[in-house]
Amino acid sequence: MEEIYKKLDTIRDVWNYNIWDYPYCQSEIKFDKEAKTNYFGDLMGYFHDTLDMLKEPVSSNALTGVFSYHVSLLQTLYVQQDFIDELLRLFATGFNKGDLKKDVNYSINREIRNELVGHPIRRDKTGKLVSSTLFSYDSHHGKIEYLRYHQEKNFEFETVKYNVEDILNRHTIFLNTWLDIIIEKLKSVVNKHKSELTKIKDKVYIIKFESLVCLLDQKYKPFLENTYLYEKDSILKIYEKRSVHRRYRIVYEQFIDDLVSSLNEQINSCEEVFTRRFIVYDNKTSNLKPLFNIDEDGVIHIDLPIKKRNLGRPKKDYNYPLQKLIDSSRRNYMDFNFFSGSILSQCKNKIVERELNRMRQYLNDDIEYISSYRLICKILKTH
Repeated sequence: MEEIYKKLDTIRDVWNYNIWDYPYCQSEIKFDKEAKTNYFGDLMGYFHDTLDMLKEPVSSNALTGVFSYHVSLLQTLYVQQDFIDELLRLFATGFNKGDLKKDVNYSINREIRNELVGHPIRRDKTGKLVSSTLFSYDSHHGKIEYLRYHQEKNFEFETVKYNVEDILNRHTIFLNTWLDIIIEKLKSVVNKHKSELTKIKDKVYIIKFESLVCLLDQKYKPFLENTYLYEKDSILKIYEKRSVHRRYRIVYEQFIDDLVSSLNEQINSCEEVFTRRFIVYDNKTSNLKPLFNIDEDGVIHIDLPIKKRNLGRPKKDYNYPLQKLIDSSRRNYMDFNFFSGSILSQCKNKIVERELNRMRQYLNDDIEYISSYRLICKILKTH
């Protein structure tokens, strides 16, 4: 069952990181108006919750508890079969419910559920009685048993028995088989994503910056949207000013560094998305020396690491006030004066002082405010 959890998580990872923000990946699946509602998230959450239900033990050996467990079990399998059908459709695998019906691990369990839970009184399309069923009092948590009266047997009484373990084993095989088919399709989607990202990376240093930003807007838009000043119009204005002052050049250079780093990270993610949840780490015994040992006389010796002596002056820490200055919820004169004052009380750098004054002047202008902020951060890191 753990393998199934990992496969579901892998499918969700591909949806979140390779499909949701990238139209050229969406074009590889059935990403229609319904998909844009992100009902996929509801489906996967429900799938996880019902998997957990399959692991729940029977709460009671009383017949009502046993019957309740059997109904819940069969209905859970039925729902998960429908989820697989929906995922096959969503990811445009080329398979449908007709193909599922050919899988005995699907059809046998489906028939048990339909006969006992879905339609205990079954009629054909003309309204003619086909069968009726009734739970047997000989059922127990490991065995589903019911009485059946079917037209094929002239409605003569018969007892039908199924081992719960066999039902669960069939369902596990069914889920693994079809989740593997879905993942195979998603591999082609991820390969396309990786190919597009690699093309962008190859062009970072060789095409005009304006063309690069347009390319990112088309192919890698999340990068432009998720960072201060990297939005298309803002970063183009920064680029135009890069020769005017150091503060703008710092933002531009950081943009390029962040872009390459982000692309590398995303490309690596494409390479690992189908394997990282299945890596088994060795829990080998550490060779570290124990913190204590006992000598021949029974005396305990505690071997603690030597505490380093701080011989220099304490290093100034500007992280806290800097974090508050970039916090959009703190972008007001009262907070700005307080946190900028905290920095100036420790730092007498004239450039820092000038850029802080400038930030106060451009409190509501992201481009100017954050450009000065980036310059201050760079200075204080080496201060």
